[in-house]
Amino acid sequence: MSFATSFMPKLSDTLLKSARQLYYWVFPALIEQDAKTEAILRQIYPTINWEKVRFYKGLPWFITGSFVGAIVLPATWGRRGIYVYFRDYRPDSFSNLMTVIHEGFHVLQYRDMGVGVGFFRRFMIYYLSDYLQLFFRNAKNNTLETASQIAYDKHPMEIPAYACEAAFQKYTIAQKGLIYTSNIPPELIRNNCGYTPQIAFPYLLIGGLITLIFMLLKPFVELCFLFIATPIYLFGKLLKIIRL
Repeated sequence: MSFATSFMPKLSDTLLKSARQLYYWVFPALIEQDAKTEAILRQIYPTINWEKVRFYKGLPWFITGSFVGAIVLPATWGRRGIYVYFRDYRPDSFSNLMTVIHEGFHVLQYRDMGVGVGFFRRFMIYYLSDYLQLFFRNAKNNTLETASQIAYDKHPMEIPAYACEAAFQKYTIAQKGLIYTSNIPPELIRNNCGYTPQIAFPYLLIGGLITLIFMLLKPFVELCFLFIATPIYLFGKLLKIIRL
């Protein structure tokens, strides 16, 4: 067996694997929502058009190293689309269902705050602005890590989401896990998020500018990653054809 004969298959497989890993790191894989979870979401959040919401397995590339287990973000190229990303999606687990309920409330917040262009939406601006306001107000008397945690724990968009999750968790435990979508209590149903921004102008301005810059840069960065992954994948495919 020649060196080329033994080396080329390994190189081809390595290149194809690397290209796929890079692609799915930038563009996580789409998840098909299981029927039960989708039915529960439609009952609890009846005002949301769930046809515009997609689930993905894997976090976006810019937060893969964070503590986040799931996040809701707008579509990069659309005005209405909303994407929910999960670090580890397990449709049959109790904890996963609680996470879905929590993130569903954020989807409701997106709906209530209207459409936008890519990442430039009121939800993104308000969320970031509220976080910055809480962070800097608490950074004076706390460490940066503590101030960051306080900004998250007391965030006016997170408090009702956790409350909704806790209420559903209590109901699910009382039902011993037997959830009938046709019989969900009215107090668990959310038609609107009830959010009213109370943000000082400087933080609102900073939040808006950061969101605008990110909206402009994200598509460009992702295209660069795509331009890197594509030739690697094509070269790997070419080597595979040659060895056949």
